[in-house]
Amino acid sequence: MELARSMAIIRQGQSSIQTRSTSVPGTGGALKRATELVTEIGLAVQPPEGVPIVLTEEPGSRPNWVAAAGPMETALIYKFAHKVIELRKTNPLIDCRGVDNKGGTEVRRVVKFLSAAE
Repeated sequence: MELARSMAIIRQGQSSIQTRSTSVPGTGGALKRATELVTEIGLAVQPPEGVPIVLTEEPGSRPNWVAAAGPMETALIYKFAHKVIELRKTNPLIDCRGVDNKGGTEVRRVVKFLSAAE
């Protein structure tokens, strides 16, 4: 139930993003790298060791990325959802160059497991 509520929060944030203009505010022309974004999410949420944060490229859409996470407690799910909404507003487009597209698909994915030291 909590996961469903968090996903509804993310969808609500996504729909407000899609109604905005096509300019990329605050980027100054430079896009954030996918690896930087997934690390930023992980540091903001601080999931338990071994829980992945996953960023998947969505070519041709705006925003051009989707984030997901492994199982976490409710408070961390909310932190994750709010951070993703914030980043999808400030960084709707990301640079996925340098990220391997494993599996022969055109979609690229970054998976980050934070350790207790990070």
